[in-house]
Amino acid sequence: MKPIGPYVAARDLTGDRPAGTVRTLRATDRLTGIPVLLHVLPHAVPLPDLPADPALLPSSEGGIDGDTAYVVTELPPHALPASDPLLTARGGLAGLAALHEAGLTHGGVDAAQLWSVDGRVALAGAGLPWGGEATPARDLRDLLRALETLGGVPPALRELPGGATARDLLARLDAPAPVREAPRRGAPPIVPAQERPEKEEPPPSPAAAPASPVPAPPPLEVTAAPPGPVPRASESEDAASVPAEVEPGGDASPGEAAPVPSAVPRPVTGRVPARRVADQPVRITWDADGTRRVVKPGRETPPARPRSPGWLLPVLALLLLLLLFGAWWAWRSAAASAPVPIPAATTPQPCCDVRFTVRGAQGVPVRLSLVSAPPGVKVNPDQEVGRAPGVVRLPRPGTYTLRVAAEGYTPGTVTVKAPSAVPVQIALTP
Repeated sequence: MKPIGPYVAARDLTGDRPAGTVRTLRATDRLTGIPVLLHVLPHAVPLPDLPADPALLPSSEGGIDGDTAYVVTELPPHALPASDPLLTARGGLAGLAALHEAGLTHGGVDAAQLWSVDGRVALAGAGLPWGGEATPARDLRDLLRALETLGGVPPALRELPGGATARDLLARLDAPAPVREAPRRGAPPIVPAQERPEKEEPPPSPAAAPASPVPAPPPLEVTAAPPGPVPRASESEDAASVPAEVEPGGDASPGEAAPVPSAVPRPVTGRVPARRVADQPVRITWDADGTRRVVKPGRETPPARPRSPGWLLPVLALLLLLLLFGAWWAWRSAAASAPVPIPAATTPQPCCDVRFTVRGAQGVPVRLSLVSAPPGVKVNPDQEVGRAPGVVRLPRPGTYTLRVAAEGYTPGTVTVKAPSAVPVQIALTP
């Protein structure tokens, strides 16, 4: 659609109004993008002065674009056309009530002027030249016609009393619905007088013969029983529950009492036993905190066990830790003060005995002296360490080189590894 002033029309909401009247367009501001309601007027008029009421959407500005006069009503960004009949009726009546009480009328109420804003419905287009004679009654009729297009008129507004104002209809709409009293159980249903069927008497049958009179039974003769002890209440109730059987024309004599019928056992109904049997004492005790407690027989509660104080467990744990620490300290002190045994000094014993035998000379003594010895053994070639044959004791394990010398024989050397379990044989050379 073509732009009108700074606005671009998006949709025509005029409906079936005749040409030359006010047209309603939904448009958008080209500069800000704000949605507006644009009323195109047949001629320029000043902005209407409307009462300040949330049920009315006032016009914000007006203008002329060429030969087209218009009035702008700003809409909130989330405003939508009204769709709920009840909310629409409440908002439309509130807006009309504000106008009528201010001495104004609308003149063009239809669905295009009713907008849903924040859960309520507000009325737009008030104070514009809609044409025709605008009266409060016409505004109410136009509102009801708009409600029919939105889904139906609420039940409270279907029958309007004569001379009712918008405020009266709004109060009637908000009034609670009457609650019908439910019929009591067992009561017959209430039938309106016009719906109650009248009992039709059956026509007399011509063939029916008059009934013969029924003979009356002979009078019963019942003699009173002689005075006696007054029966108990239970016996009187049992006797009253069983009717006495008296045969007409019986042989009961005037001086005899009528036989008492046997009592019929009554059904035993369940009863809740009493909370306290008579003659049982009730004991009242006092708790430690000073409150009173009623103790009934058989319901005595066992005395509550005394609770240990909260500090007892931490104290016991601390004492146990101290005991363990003391035992450890005593053991350590005893171990530190105990004398350390010093091993007795012993003289070094010779390590190794080696047996020597001599071959080639019988009875000739052979002298043995050290030539080399393991580390730590002092070597003195001129010192004799032993003679062969026989056992020579060497100072420590290791490999020894011994010099062998015998008179009349060539000296030589022999190597010995001590200890040795095998005898070392020395061969002499002349």
